[in-house]
Amino acid sequence: MASAPIRLHFKNSVGQVSEQTVGRQGGHVVVEYAAGPHRLGDLQTMLGHAKQLLARRGWHKVFGDQRLFPAFTPEQSEWLTQYWLQMAQQRSRRLYGAVLVSPEVFAQLPPEQTQQEGQEAAMTYRFFDDPAAAESWLAELP
Repeated sequence: MASAPIRLHFKNSVGQVSEQTVGRQGGHVVVEYAAGPHRLGDLQTMLGHAKQLLARRGWHKVFGDQRLFPAFTPEQSEWLTQYWLQMAQQRSRRLYGAVLVSPEVFAQLPPEQTQQEGQEAAMTYRFFDDPAAAESWLAELP
């Protein structure tokens, strides 16, 4: 399956939003988080751009690279849950996310979180420590 180069759409202190087109099946949005603590407003801005890109392309898949990102604060986690839930209510297709975490974080996750899909609000997601495995999982989805 041929992939086009990743195309950057937005960047701020939290990270960047790009698109990855994959063959005829469309593609997915790539959200790469930067290291360090981040303000909620900057997170909201970055993920707002991801939402717009998903809508513009008609896509339903997100590749999230959280290897450098510290844990979300409770305020950020609450906003994320509400944000994705609200977005799903406006969409006809379910969202899927492959979440790339550092090998250290991956090793600390319970096996049931790494081996099967989880559900957070309106997004089905799975954790990975290998980028190729994460890409492969997204490619297998309809």
